[in-house]
Amino acid sequence: MDRTDRFLNNRAPKKLVAVFLLLLLLSFCAAYFTSGKCADVIVREQIRSELAIAGGGKFTDYPDEKDISAGEVLMSRYSIDRDISPQLMKSYRSVRRVIFFPVFGLLAALSAIWLIISVRELMAIYRDLESLRNECVKAADNSENAAITLYGEDLGSVHRISDAVEMLVDRLNNTKFSLTSEQRYLRVFLTDLSHQIKTSLAVVRLNTDMLTELDDLSEERREKLSDEIQLNLDSMERLVIEAIKLAKLDADAVEYNMADSDLSAVCALAIKRISPLLRKKKITVSTELPENITMLCDKNWLCEAVENILKNSADHSGCTKITAEVADDPVMTKIVLSDNGRGIPQEDIPKLFERFSSKSGDISMYSSGLGMSISRKIVRAHGGDILVYSEPDKGTRFEFAFLK
Repeated sequence: MDRTDRFLNNRAPKKLVAVFLLLLLLSFCAAYFTSGKCADVIVREQIRSELAIAGGGKFTDYPDEKDISAGEVLMSRYSIDRDISPQLMKSYRSVRRVIFFPVFGLLAALSAIWLIISVRELMAIYRDLESLRNECVKAADNSENAAITLYGEDLGSVHRISDAVEMLVDRLNNTKFSLTSEQRYLRVFLTDLSHQIKTSLAVVRLNTDMLTELDDLSEERREKLSDEIQLNLDSMERLVIEAIKLAKLDADAVEYNMADSDLSAVCALAIKRISPLLRKKKITVSTELPENITMLCDKNWLCEAVENILKNSADHSGCTKITAEVADDPVMTKIVLSDNGRGIPQEDIPKLFERFSSKSGDISMYSSGLGMSISRKIVRAHGGDILVYSEPDKGTRFEFAFLK
């Protein structure tokens, strides 16, 4: 948009022109009034001087009252005195005209200067705003390579608008990056989830086909195929349930029922819920759960976080013993879960809480691969974190650390 378009397509320049015309009118009125007052004073002094000269005063002297009075006596037959209206004098109009034009010209010139400066400044602001608009359009088309220039003077409105636009573009870039990351995560998550479900569905379909198409299967073989179908169905059910939980946790859609809860009771409940698996794996549990160690938490969700860690140790560590402890000190409250399993290599610990990172060596167990990620989400929502200490062949130690 060029200067003419900016002038014609905006209302403010037209208002400035209207104000300028109003100033011209006011200048005319002020000059007319001022010239009239000045002409009255000048012509009245001329009358006094002429009366004084007529009364015998000198032309070069200041009019004296005696001379003026004498002049009034001589001019009384013509009805001329010092109180005669100046407007009746022939010189009045010429005197007023001499005063009016310079005064009006000066006021008009000042108004014109004001108009020119105002329009130039306004056009400069419009130019900066138009440039800023063009940069915003470019940023909307390609925000990654967008560069917002800070226009205007420091602390000026245009400068602050430019700064705000730059901040907005940066936040849009961050939002775009976050959305891209979320899309990437969602794509990987759905791929892994579909792979997990397809694996179980393939087993279910294959076993179902064998049961329906093969008539000479033994009863023992049929029962085994049926058990595998049920196991895979349970696995898919658990996978879907945990995927929904994780989605709710990622979306911050979980409403935690926070209350003071006994952490020993939380751990005891988690151990009780997972006891069938522990018995099947022949894993013993040692506990050190003192009473009266409480924390503001959602008992059910925190219990699930503990249960997921215990299940991970039972499924993947090859351990024979798990220890559960609750400790409290002036700095933090901790829940500690340890096992005597094969341990985790240091390079694998950062991957431990990734989705579908679990690898089970037990083909009879079907882990969803989401439990560890769910546990960390829950613990972090309670203001804590999970610390992992492990060495190969020396077991693994999980600490739920909650700072006070």
